[in-house]
Amino acid sequence: MGPFICLALLLAGAGAGGDTIAVENEFTRLVLDGNGQVLNLIDIRSGDDYAQRSPTAPFAFVKVGAQTYNVSHASYHGGRITLAFDPPDIRAVLAVSAKERYLTFEVLSVSGEGLEELTFINVELALKGALEEPFAACALALNLQTNVKEIPGLNRRLRAMCYRRFGFEGAKAAVIACPTAHLRDVMKEVVRNADGLPQFDHPIGGPWAMDTPINRGSYLFDFGKLTEETADDWIALAKDLGINQIDFHTGHSLRFGDCRPNPDLFPNGRDSVKAVIDKLHAAGLDAGLHTYAFFLAKDTPWVTPVPDPRLGKDAVFTLAESIAAEDARVPVGESTEAMSTTTGFQVRNSVTIQIDDELITYAGVSKAPPYAFTECTRGACGTVPAEHAQGAKVYHLKECFGLFAPGPDSTLLAEVAAHTAETFNECGFDMIYLDALDGEDILAGPENAWHYGSKFVFEICNRLERPALFEMSTFHHHLWYVRGRMGAWDHPNRWHKRFVDVHTAANKSGEGMLLPMHLGWWAVKTWTDGPHVTQIEPTFPDDIEYLLCKCLGNGVGLSLMGVNPETIGSVPAYRRLAPIFRQYEQLRRTDYFDEDTKARLRVPGDEFTLEQGPGESWRFRPVQYTKHKVQGIDGWSNVWAVHNRFERQPLRLRIEALISAAPYDSTDAVLVEDFSAPAVFDDRQLQENVHADLHAASSPVRPGAAVSGAFGASSTREDPNGAWAKIGRIFSPPMNIAGQQALGLWVYGDGQGELLNIQLRSPRHIINGIGDHYVQVDFNGWRYFELIEPEGGHAQDFSWPYGGAYALYREWVDYASVESLSLWYNDLPAGKEVTCCLSPIKALPLAENTLRRPAVTIGDKTIVFPVELSSGQYIEFDATGNCKLYGKKGEPIADVTPEGDIPALEAGDNTVHFDCAPLPQRSARAYVSVITRGELID
Repeated sequence: MGPFICLALLLAGAGAGGDTIAVENEFTRLVLDGNGQVLNLIDIRSGDDYAQRSPTAPFAFVKVGAQTYNVSHASYHGGRITLAFDPPDIRAVLAVSAKERYLTFEVLSVSGEGLEELTFINVELALKGALEEPFAACALALNLQTNVKEIPGLNRRLRAMCYRRFGFEGAKAAVIACPTAHLRDVMKEVVRNADGLPQFDHPIGGPWAMDTPINRGSYLFDFGKLTEETADDWIALAKDLGINQIDFHTGHSLRFGDCRPNPDLFPNGRDSVKAVIDKLHAAGLDAGLHTYAFFLAKDTPWVTPVPDPRLGKDAVFTLAESIAAEDARVPVGESTEAMSTTTGFQVRNSVTIQIDDELITYAGVSKAPPYAFTECTRGACGTVPAEHAQGAKVYHLKECFGLFAPGPDSTLLAEVAAHTAETFNECGFDMIYLDALDGEDILAGPENAWHYGSKFVFEICNRLERPALFEMSTFHHHLWYVRGRMGAWDHPNRWHKRFVDVHTAANKSGEGMLLPMHLGWWAVKTWTDGPHVTQIEPTFPDDIEYLLCKCLGNGVGLSLMGVNPETIGSVPAYRRLAPIFRQYEQLRRTDYFDEDTKARLRVPGDEFTLEQGPGESWRFRPVQYTKHKVQGIDGWSNVWAVHNRFERQPLRLRIEALISAAPYDSTDAVLVEDFSAPAVFDDRQLQENVHADLHAASSPVRPGAAVSGAFGASSTREDPNGAWAKIGRIFSPPMNIAGQQALGLWVYGDGQGELLNIQLRSPRHIINGIGDHYVQVDFNGWRYFELIEPEGGHAQDFSWPYGGAYALYREWVDYASVESLSLWYNDLPAGKEVTCCLSPIKALPLAENTLRRPAVTIGDKTIVFPVELSSGQYIEFDATGNCKLYGKKGEPIADVTPEGDIPALEAGDNTVHFDCAPLPQRSARAYVSVITRGELID
């Protein structure tokens, strides 16, 4: 097969517009008709056509204003394809080249008025983009003028576009369509030949990422504790945990923006940092430079004492009258309607303005004439307060993550990149994590974020003396070319195993990106007595084994934060966990287990524990932790069924004492809602074919209440799951119940099995956590509920129109700022009407509790644990009679000798009954995990 075949008159007259155009190489033939419609994308070896044919797709289209116009005519001559778009009388000429194993298309010229965007490649594919398919296709942008929205890899669509802002002429992309087994090799060839992409002698990212061992390593985070003096301790810690990389999270150790080493930690500047990294390298550890991308700390020389004119700005005003150096009001001539004083870590807004060489912060804005910034603090960020003349320009600075940004088209963006690259080169780093790159939209808007974020990364790459293992906090097409691994997520705070499953599933869906995946960032949690006591759950050894089994089964690394040589001794839980981390990581990196074993470990929900068998061989034992929440000795939550999928065995369990709440009638209770004015619940959202309403009902009513909130709904959907309804209200201003973080209410159930969800949320700019609280209405009449811990364990079991792993498992509700209360239904029975009546909802103070003599009964045997469990403490019992009491930090406190007989768990279903004596006026609240075990895997 020759390297170039382009047949302009093949199958003449086949298209309605005339001649057919075909471009062919060793692997594929792309065919267009004379109207510019895609006819075929043929696998030459098999003859299969992978172009989507119903309907056919235009190979190109343009955007003029808000209107899109498809190509109307295509012709070929001398290696060029001319595309016509009528209307609006636009023409584009493409150079097409058929390399031996891929095709390239380059925009040579564009003519016509009003053109904003040109899509010059568009092929819809009859492919799923899966590794098991025999054929694969993707488009690769070959420079920063060209945008491809799909991540390189196994794609379902081929497209490339360019824009007036960045220039049409010169936009260029490659099309790869080949057997899946050849895809990465062809991608390597394309990247090596692309002048507009970063080049390294020995690349480790993009198409080379799967070949490079460093990309599968695991790392520890340093937040400013790693110095020349502590380096040996960090090395020992890493070895103890089986970790082979350390990430320098800058901000304290090195400054955001210019990467200046903190002189208190590194007195000799970069030389001190290099001395630390030399020690790490000598010990076989890699070092990572973790920056906030292009963002600038407010004490960098670009900000203070004289602000750099290249700082990013998003608005400009004119000083309406001269001001003195001490004036706290800055009058401007233009409207300030768009200005805001709302800031936050994720908010794209500053309260900083610049006049001449002075920065000024403001706390108020006059949005009606006379316009002004008010309550100003002069000489912000170490600049000098000064007089300013009428007519001076007043610039509003861009800010995100508490940091300033460079102007997108200024040389400052490249200057920040140069500092990052110089630090990497001089200090000897191996990895770069560009955190905060997800703030790239602040540079020139979200529509241009792909270009400027990639431009910054390429500016770094072009200055590196050797390739870096790149990771970023965002991802789009151009970043793939240098990225070494994918999948680092922030750690969960609760329901750890479910979060691992969600994370693993997301990694699985990203296999087509052809990058090694990751299951970090992880943090070991212990009981907290702080403001988030209800929203953080301790991490137990079985949580860590679950995480590490999924790492081992999927061949991915992890990262660990919140532990350093100082804290590891102060968190006793690590004494149990460190050997687990170390052993699993050693076995993973040596590829100890066969593929059959790893396949079993990958199964979502399946749990295992690692044991050393005969001959010191390592084997896995299937286990299952069935976790249940007891909410009181109430006859319903303290009696439940446990399914044992293994053989008959003696009971093993863990009992965790939870926080409780003050009584419903407590004088410290705060009324959240009494349903006397249901019209305030005007935030309504209904799934299709679902109806719901809320009204005040005079019966049934709890004593002391005037009315109940009657929440009714019906559904004609076949599947109850996903039959949801929301009726909510907004608090303005938000409600402060920081001192009352439990909700108490009575529910009058109708016994039809629907799911009632009481949801609290805070303003999104503060925190995006979702405070769901589920009540399964499988009862009739009144029942009291203390709603304390947010739902997470069953959130993925239901289809909701909201969610996200972070919102459900990581973030929290800020009880000092509760913006909304929403009543939700789900699991509505088809064709029936349901109604629950709700008492007034009260916010109650949390209350420490003690569970005395907890006992578990299965069948005719009861085991009693003669111990007092305070909130945050737990016991573990291992079926041989051994029982240990642990404290809030995971520290062993005492051995406990159980009383009574050890119950047995039969194969199949078992009824478990829990009992204890709580403190007076406290509900007995606990998590009880029943542990079952299978036979060792051969």
